[in-house]
Amino acid sequence: MRPKPPPGWDEIDEEIAELEAELDHTYRVIENLRLQNVQLKKQIDYLKKREKQQQDKLKRKRVPPPSSPTRKPKPRQASGKTPRRRVSKRRVKLSCLQFILLAIAVATIFTTLGLFVTRLIIQRPTRPSVEPSPTVPQTLYLPPSPPIFSDLPQAASQPVPSRLPGRENSEVVYNLTSPPNFQQSARLQAIVDEIVRLVAVRNFPKKPLSITLIDVKRQEIAGYRQNQLRYPASVIKMFWMTVVYAQIENSIWENESDFNIYISKMIQDSDNQAASFILDSITNTESGSKQSEAEFQAWLNKRQQVNRFFQAAGYENININQKTYPVYYLKLPEPKGIDLQMRGNPQNPIRNQITTDHAARLIYEICATGEAVSRAASEKMCGWLIRDLRSEVWKKQWQDPGDFNPIRGFFGESLTKADVKFASKAGWTSNSRQEVAFVATKDGETAYVLAVFGNDDAYANDGKIFPRISRLVFKRMRATN
Repeated sequence: MRPKPPPGWDEIDEEIAELEAELDHTYRVIENLRLQNVQLKKQIDYLKKREKQQQDKLKRKRVPPPSSPTRKPKPRQASGKTPRRRVSKRRVKLSCLQFILLAIAVATIFTTLGLFVTRLIIQRPTRPSVEPSPTVPQTLYLPPSPPIFSDLPQAASQPVPSRLPGRENSEVVYNLTSPPNFQQSARLQAIVDEIVRLVAVRNFPKKPLSITLIDVKRQEIAGYRQNQLRYPASVIKMFWMTVVYAQIENSIWENESDFNIYISKMIQDSDNQAASFILDSITNTESGSKQSEAEFQAWLNKRQQVNRFFQAAGYENININQKTYPVYYLKLPEPKGIDLQMRGNPQNPIRNQITTDHAARLIYEICATGEAVSRAASEKMCGWLIRDLRSEVWKKQWQDPGDFNPIRGFFGESLTKADVKFASKAGWTSNSRQEVAFVATKDGETAYVLAVFGNDDAYANDGKIFPRISRLVFKRMRATN
């Protein structure tokens, strides 16, 4: 039996961990600035070297060869007037060269800074940049064109998944027809209640908070407002991935590998462009202009198949048929045209809605039991959701402070020193923060699923509360197993 820590030790331990997290964040910012400074210095040094080489080259041209005779100065004219002095063309050329090199150096520096600022604006999900009005197709449906991901080496030749002949309008449903049979647990409920007290003490609102906690080994569950439908942000992309693999298993698509680059960007990087392309592909729809009522209903019926896929399996009242924004390759910083038409009343728009129970159940069926779609499909899907918590890996992968980082500010940040298997999907907007994760220790003693949705500005703007919640749950689950 493990000895009990002295009173107040948990609070001290948490404060130390928080200070370590703040210090680590400061180090990250300093390191990013140092890297930027190094890059700028390299560019300046390179330009200086080129300028020196040009100057040396010009000097060599001005010096006459040793064998050439020295020119004698021309005698003055008889009139006594001094001939006009010629302006050296070489000196003028040298001055122009220096000016050009200086202009190039200044332009390079400003271009680098501009790209850096643009990357911050585009990548930050809370501040989508303003885009011009989209050019929309006039027909109801066109085969989707692959988006261009500027940071991929094969951006110019993205694969376009193709449906098999005769499967253009085929629809599939989830293979699991009912939810898992979990038992309510007082032990887990005590942990959930402790999370609620933690957020309340730190002045976070409780009403927009939802929690689901599942003990995988004991088949037990507990929660707080876990059946409240809430906006899931990018957590929804895990559901679209499941539909993709169900369609692949049902022989709707020619090549599974054509989806890999899109699934990777959608799940690993939470890319909205890849997610938009996948949603269009699996529903055989496309964003476009507003349609007549008859055309809209036909389009909506196709888009609704992602809802029917899960609703038939007991995911009650789930709605996952709307894209996540901004989608820059379609010039959609926000819903427009038929996507806006689908939202209905602007005063009370229809949006994606799921519960933490929905999210927890799906990742449980993917990573814990391997029953989602099939054993092979579950292994592939869980593989996409796996996060490498080693600091030297995820800090290097997401160096830019403006990037969406699925570990920094989320559950994984406080588990970087724990020896665990960690699979997750996080979401983050200007007024919400969400995450669902499967956590299993390598010794096999502890395995659980945690889903937390905080649909309020307070959760969105605080990068410490989710790591604190995760650390608390991990400690309690380890202590009770």
